[in-house]
Amino acid sequence: MKKICFSLVALLWWLPGFGQEDSTRWKPELGVSLRSYFMSTSYWEDFKDDYAWGQMARVSLGSRLPLGFQLKADYLGFFRLASSDLTQLDPRVPNLNRYEVGLFDVNHLDRAVFGKIGNLYLDYRHARFQARLGRMEINTPFINAQDGRLSPTFVEGFRWELQAHPKLAVRHQLIWGISPRSTGHWFGLGESIGMYPVARDEFGQPSAYFGNTQADLAQVLELDLQLQPGSSLLLNHTLVQNIYSTYLAQWDQTWELPLPQVQGITGLQATVQHGIGEGGNEEIALRYKNPEDANWILSGRIGLKSKKTQWHLNYTKMQGNGRYLSPREWGKDPFYTFIPRERNEGMEQVDAVSTYFQQAFPEKSLQLYSYLGLYFLPDPADAKRNKYAVPSYGQANLGLRYAPKTWIKGLNLHLILMSKVALDQEDLRPAWVYNKVNLFHTNLILNYTLPGN
Repeated sequence: MKKICFSLVALLWWLPGFGQEDSTRWKPELGVSLRSYFMSTSYWEDFKDDYAWGQMARVSLGSRLPLGFQLKADYLGFFRLASSDLTQLDPRVPNLNRYEVGLFDVNHLDRAVFGKIGNLYLDYRHARFQARLGRMEINTPFINAQDGRLSPTFVEGFRWELQAHPKLAVRHQLIWGISPRSTGHWFGLGESIGMYPVARDEFGQPSAYFGNTQADLAQVLELDLQLQPGSSLLLNHTLVQNIYSTYLAQWDQTWELPLPQVQGITGLQATVQHGIGEGGNEEIALRYKNPEDANWILSGRIGLKSKKTQWHLNYTKMQGNGRYLSPREWGKDPFYTFIPRERNEGMEQVDAVSTYFQQAFPEKSLQLYSYLGLYFLPDPADAKRNKYAVPSYGQANLGLRYAPKTWIKGLNLHLILMSKVALDQEDLRPAWVYNKVNLFHTNLILNYTLPGN
């Protein structure tokens, strides 16, 4: 990264001579945004309840440069305003809290104030081609921002995109560094795997891959095709050196219906993953993934939408030999049945069904939505097939978004109420409940962007 920073500084020193004829290209653009986040979790039984309130301030500076270049940098500061004792273990398990710790630096929970560089990249655009070098946000199926805490995940690497045809875009990204959400530093790829709870290895022992995973590079190749109006096909290959190779194909279609102002929506997704190399380490007890693992996942969607309303029903089927794995530090699940605040990564087999309903009230700048899902998982006692010992569960989310247009421009509010319930309440072990089921979870998020930025 030092070489990248030096190159960017050298470019800033060298390029002004080319921009003297058009000084507007050097006009800097300043952006300031704030996020205040309150979160709490409580349980039906006598487990440790927690709460946390964090604040993030983000200052961004960007400028167009001559010759089609653009530079952007931002810095993020984090502040703990209030919280329960997040370093205290639950006495019955004992484990750390899973949700509220994510508002702060999971590697240094004692830090009340910290900061980090987010974006720091040089961008080039010409006609149908774009390239970007440095530190940047990312949005791909398996490596993504997962922006459900105070800041998103950032990656360091090189990305290019070519609009090869009006209906075909090609994207390729090489990644060699990452700053996961809920952390205050930048890390190598292998170094970052295991910062979130590592759970059990396939033999039922505590996983030991944190700090022992060898992976220096990941690459993502995508083809995005517009087949016809309202129809798209995404092909994605995500390769993580020495760990796994994952392929995804996703087709989404919008259908015209005889109903006035109502369209049908369908989607079909197929994913295949297999291990490669040493699974992160040649020693079995230290590896992240069994190289012999192989999994396939099918996911489908059907629904309706109008200008103010959207509804869909989703189903996902996962099968294979061994666990489907994707570092939780790097992103959320891409499957149609995904509901925020839980994932199905770490399983060998999943049958899931979910539904989503959304109603917008544009005249009031208000949106209401709900999720409901049922997730049938392997026996939580079976470590080989269920890494995190999660029992089959039902989950319900209720959400509200409000963005006033008049009294506070640039403000938006997001409220999430979530509950998860074990489908079988018999013989539940404490480790299968805490952080997982039989809980109620609240999120209140205030985002504010200074007008004019």
